[in-house]
Amino acid sequence: MKSLVKYMAAAFILFIFTACESKWEEHIAAKDLRGKTLFQAIAENPQTSVFASILEKTGYDMLLSGDKMLTVFAPVNDALASVDMNDVEGLKNLVKNHLAFSNYTIVEDHFSSDRIEMINSKNYFVNGLQINSISLIKETGKFNLSAGNGILHLMNGVIPGQKNIWEYLQTQTGNLQAKFIKDQDRLIMDMTKSVQTGVDPKSGRPLYDTVWINRNPFLSAYPIDDETKNYTFALLPNEVIQRIETKYAKYFIKENKSFQDSIVRAELIKDCILVPVVITADGRYISVDGVLMDISASKILETYEASNGRVYKLSDADVKIYENKVKTIKIEGENYFSFYADNMNAWMMRYRPSLSGGKDMTLNSPTSYNTQYIYSSPDTTISVAIARTYAPNNSTSNAGRTNNCYIEYRPVINSVAYKVYWSGYDDYSDHINQQVALSINTGKGTVNVNTSVTCMYAQKMLISFPDKPRVNRKASDGTIADNFSATTVLASTRFKAGVQEEKQLFRYLRVEDATQAPFGLLRKNATPTGEDDYFSYFTGTDAFGDKETIICPTFGEATVFVANTAEYKATNGGMVFLDYIKLVPVVDPNE
Repeated sequence: MKSLVKYMAAAFILFIFTACESKWEEHIAAKDLRGKTLFQAIAENPQTSVFASILEKTGYDMLLSGDKMLTVFAPVNDALASVDMNDVEGLKNLVKNHLAFSNYTIVEDHFSSDRIEMINSKNYFVNGLQINSISLIKETGKFNLSAGNGILHLMNGVIPGQKNIWEYLQTQTGNLQAKFIKDQDRLIMDMTKSVQTGVDPKSGRPLYDTVWINRNPFLSAYPIDDETKNYTFALLPNEVIQRIETKYAKYFIKENKSFQDSIVRAELIKDCILVPVVITADGRYISVDGVLMDISASKILETYEASNGRVYKLSDADVKIYENKVKTIKIEGENYFSFYADNMNAWMMRYRPSLSGGKDMTLNSPTSYNTQYIYSSPDTTISVAIARTYAPNNSTSNAGRTNNCYIEYRPVINSVAYKVYWSGYDDYSDHINQQVALSINTGKGTVNVNTSVTCMYAQKMLISFPDKPRVNRKASDGTIADNFSATTVLASTRFKAGVQEEKQLFRYLRVEDATQAPFGLLRKNATPTGEDDYFSYFTGTDAFGDKETIICPTFGEATVFVANTAEYKATNGGMVFLDYIKLVPVVDPNE
C-alpha cells in the first residue's frame, strides 16, 4: 500500500513537471521567433493578417523582411476593421506610425525607453505600456516577440497619428501666425544635387539643371517642425495678435514700414513659442527667448497634443513691455566686438572674481592727472597743483599712446529712450593713496609735507544708432566720427582708483580742437574744484534726448565705442577700465 502511494505521488509530480515544462516551452516558442523575419512573424499570425496585407499593399513588407533592426507595433485585426484598404497613402502613414528603428523592449511592465521614435520621425511618449493612449496586449506571446530582425509587439488599437506643432498650425486657416511663418518659405538652389549643363555664352556664368529645395529661416531659428524638439505654442486669435502688435510697434521702429511690420509679427510669434509646459493655472509663462506671456487658464479654448509638444488655442493673452519684452541690456566688458590701439597689446582682459562675469577689460595708456593739495596754516592757505602720470601697471612697454583708443560693442537695442550706466574698477595698488613729498614756499619759509594722491581717470562713450553709419575712428587725425550727436559725448564723473562702483553716464559738450584732445570733453572750469566742475553738461533737449537720456530712433544693432582721451591731449590718451555697460530703457512700469 505504501509503495502504491509513493508511486502515485511520483507520477503526480512528474505530471505537474511535464505540464509546466510544456507550458514553458510553449511560452518560449511563442516569444522566440529569431528564425523568422518580422514580416513572416506578422503574416503567419492569424491575429495580424490584416496588418500583413497592409504591409504588402504599401511595400513595407520588404523593409520588414530585410536586415534592418526594427520594432513593430502591430494592430490586431479587430483594430483595423474601419481602415480604408484602398487608401494607399493613408495606409503608408498608418504603417510608418507603427514602425520604429532600433529595439524597444518591455521590462517589468514598462518600456526600456520613455520615448519612442517612429520611422516617420514622430516621437511618442510612453506611459507604461501605453503609446498615445493605445495599450499593448499584455498576454503571453503578444509582446517582446524576438524575430531575426527586431521586436514585435501586438496592440489592441491603432496608434493615433499626431501632427507636430507646425503641421497643426498649418490646419488653422486664416490665422496670422501660421500665415506669417508659411510666407517665410524660400526656394533655394541645392548645389549638391544641381547639375551643370553648360555655360551662358553672354555672361560666362554656368548653367544648371537646377534642383530647388525649400528653406524657411523662421523655422530654422525656431524649429517647431522638428520632431526631436519639444515646445508649447500659444495660438492666438487674429484680433489679439493685432492688439499686442500695436503695443510692440513703437519699440521696433524701422524706416521701412513694411519691414517694421514683419519684425513686429516675428517678435510676437517668437514670444508665443514657450518652453515645454502644461498650463493648468493663471500665470506668466516663459518663451524660449525669455519673454513672459500672461495666460489665464480660463482662456484656453482647445489643447492639441502634438508629437513635439502642445498647442494651446487661446481666446486671449498678453505680453507686458516693462522689463519683459523690452529689458535692461547688460553688456559685459569682455564680450566685445573689436578693439583698437596703436599697440594692440595695450588692451587686456583681466580675471577678477569680484566683478560682473568674473572679468573686465582694461586699456594700458598713460594718464596725466592733476589734483590739488591745500596747505593751510594760521596765517596762510595755499593751493598746490600736483601733476601725476599713471598707467594701469606703470608699464610703458605695452601701452597705447594714441588718442581715442577704443573698444567696440554691437548690442541690439529698441527704439526707446535709455539711461546709460557703466562700471569700472582700477584696483592697482600703486594708483591708490600714494604718498607724495611736497616742498611748499609759504612766503615766510619753505614747508616740507607729505600727502596722499589717488588716481582718477575719465573715459567716454560714443554711439551710432541702428541703420545709421557706424561710429568710426579716422585714421588721418584720430578723431571719432558718426557719433549720434555732433556736439555731445556720453561720459560719467571720473572714476577713483580703489573704488568699485557703477556710474550713470550723462551727455557732455564735446570739443574738437587742435590744441585739445580730439573729441575730448569741454572743460567747465580751467581749475575745477569738484567732480561736477570738470566737464560741461548738455543742458537742452533735442531729438536724441536730454542730459541723462538718449533716445534711440530705430530698432536694430547699434555700435558702441568706449574710448580714452576724455580730457587729455598728446600721447597721454588715458586709461580705460570697463566691467560692464548697462542700458536701462525708460518704459512705463505699468505697460
